Amino acid sequence: MENIITQLAGCELFNGFTLQEIEDLLQDINYNIKEYGKDEIIALEGEEAKDVGIVLSGTLTINKLYQDGKQMNVKQMLSGNLLGFALVFSDSTCYPSTLIAGVDTTIIFISHQDIIALCYANKLLLSNFLKIISNQLVFLSDKIKMINYSTIRKKVVNYLLREYDNQKSLLIRVSISRKEMAETLGVTRPALSNEMINMKKDGLIKYDNNIIEILDLNRLKDEI
Repeated sequence: MENIITQLAGCELFNGFTLQEIEDLLQDINYNIKEYGKDEIIALEGEEAKDVGIVLSGTLTINKLYQDGKQMNVKQMLSGNLLGFALVFSDSTCYPSTLIAGVDTTIIFISHQDIIALCYANKLLLSNFLKIISNQLVFLSDKIKMINYSTIRKKVVNYLLREYDNQKSLLIRVSISRKEMAETLGVTRPALSNEMINMKKDGLIKYDNNIIEILDLNRLKDEI
């Protein structure tokens, strides 16, 4: 139990809570803890979601599958992240994407009803919950903008500029593999590699393993 409390303390939902306050909240609700192996499906797209999941340990990916077999990596979830939270107050109760464990992963599930009760009873938790939902809306807005770019280069440039803003550096440290990056951008792995080679030849970037250096920021911005 003590380990669970410590893990939950790193969750954005419990920002500002002491360990004792988190323990007190858990005593008032029912929860379920599940473990998943690498590549195990946690939830399928279209499956009904009755709980909010909090990743205690491990990682998982949110994948969108299309009828033509194409797959997009919508987002990677890490320890402390929430699953299915946007459905708590929604008319829809089904997962919009498929959730797959990237490594051995442990998740605690709390019912929608208990989440609502906790929000009504605790203003700080409600504030944290609304902040999480707001951040998700911003993320999805950026994702839609990226998908609507007409060329692979524009998608890569948008990704690099976003990381430049986040990391405040022309040396971009990419925390995901090229395959995961391609899925995030909604392109194939070979297409991404070819475009990065072209951008390197054009003097826009250079790269080595997980480091991409922006050589000409102004020209990169002009590409958009």
